[in-house]
Amino acid sequence: MFDSNVKTCSPHNFTPDTNTSESVAHFQPRTKTKTYVLDTSVLLSDPWALKKFAEHDVVLPVVVISELEAKRHHPELGWFARQALRHLEGLRSQHGYLDQPVPANEQGGMLHVELNHQDQSLLPMAFRGSEGDHRILACALNLAHEGRETVLVTKDVPLRVKAGAVGLEADEYHAQDVVLTGYTGMANVHVSPEIINDLFSDGEVIIDEAVTDKGMRVEDLPVHCGVTLQANQQSALGRVMADGAIKLIRGDINAFGLQGRSAEQRIALDVLADPSVGIVSIGGRAGTGKSALALCAGLEAVLERQEHRKIVVFRPMYAVGGQSLGYLPGSESEKMNPWAQAVYDTLEGLVSDNVIDEIHDRGLLEVLPLTHIRGRSLHDSFVIVDEAQSLERNVLLTVLSRLGCGSRVVLTHDVAQRDNLRVGRHDGVQAVIEKLKDNSLFSHITLQRSERSAIAELVTNLLESDN
Repeated sequence: MFDSNVKTCSPHNFTPDTNTSESVAHFQPRTKTKTYVLDTSVLLSDPWALKKFAEHDVVLPVVVISELEAKRHHPELGWFARQALRHLEGLRSQHGYLDQPVPANEQGGMLHVELNHQDQSLLPMAFRGSEGDHRILACALNLAHEGRETVLVTKDVPLRVKAGAVGLEADEYHAQDVVLTGYTGMANVHVSPEIINDLFSDGEVIIDEAVTDKGMRVEDLPVHCGVTLQANQQSALGRVMADGAIKLIRGDINAFGLQGRSAEQRIALDVLADPSVGIVSIGGRAGTGKSALALCAGLEAVLERQEHRKIVVFRPMYAVGGQSLGYLPGSESEKMNPWAQAVYDTLEGLVSDNVIDEIHDRGLLEVLPLTHIRGRSLHDSFVIVDEAQSLERNVLLTVLSRLGCGSRVVLTHDVAQRDNLRVGRHDGVQAVIEKLKDNSLFSHITLQRSERSAIAELVTNLLESDN
């Protein structure tokens, strides 16, 4: 049993107190500060998180150090673990110790590695044991039991649930979150018939002093945003270019024989055919055609226009609870078969068997786990990152940093199907979209209409209504 009198805290917001007069050099007692206990997932997401809690105290349970050490050589997270350890080593080298509070930032925040508070008697029997999560939970609960206003900070959903079960306040790490604007890559604008006539005759048009249905000025739309122009019974589809002009998108645009069935798909095909756009994000629920568009654009670029040497598809492997290939029998190629088959299933619905045989014989398509991205430089490749919604922000940035000369990347994702519990709605691929949407090297489009089958659309609608 645990003590029902353990102090709990209410939801909070904290802001730095830049007017504090205390001297952080003398570790004097402070008031109105909270104690934030961080777990390993926070540092693997942001190695410099220790200094981002303003004037508050940051406590690192000693088991976190061991877990960071165990992750040092992880193919995806190893760099972040090493950076976090180097940051801690820098503080240790500067101050000579970490078992007592040391300054964490310029706002009066303090940090120490907690060696004590390991007693698990306050935890229910089901939460007692040597597991790292239980040791972190015990540390935070013991600190709260001493009367400190304690908050456990973790990106791990199950750990936050466990904290709530024992009456301990827990929160997600929010320093890397972005404010979601709901950007879909499309806008509707009502214009005069003359503007639509000019667009069809000239191929592009400049629109002054027009606003979208949501009240945004057209000149403020992000570059590569798709625009549906409407004037009475007339309509046209365009894309915002880097110079502010709106380029006409024709209905017959296609990639390797695949023609867009919706305005969003036609915008996606036009962007995918534009070599100046290095990063293309395609979102949408199941069955909207994300993978089909990406693969056909890749085939067009490799086989027809010969802009790249091959297509490389990276897939996360959270479907079996982790990303290690070692738990599956066979060679590396055989281990990847269950994940590669999804790519070939899409291909079979798009091209003939002869084309698939040519792709296979010439080695034009690779399907790899994301564990293989670290250390690689992908030159002259059309890269597709499938199921990108399951990737943490830092892993996504690692993928993008691997692009070499002559390469482009397409991110396909459905945020409603996240398999990684450490990825929330305000980080991961959503954060990348919000950060990059105004850059001419980046484009995002959200596909709206299911193209797979009536059954798939029905089930998807049911699942979304349940959520």
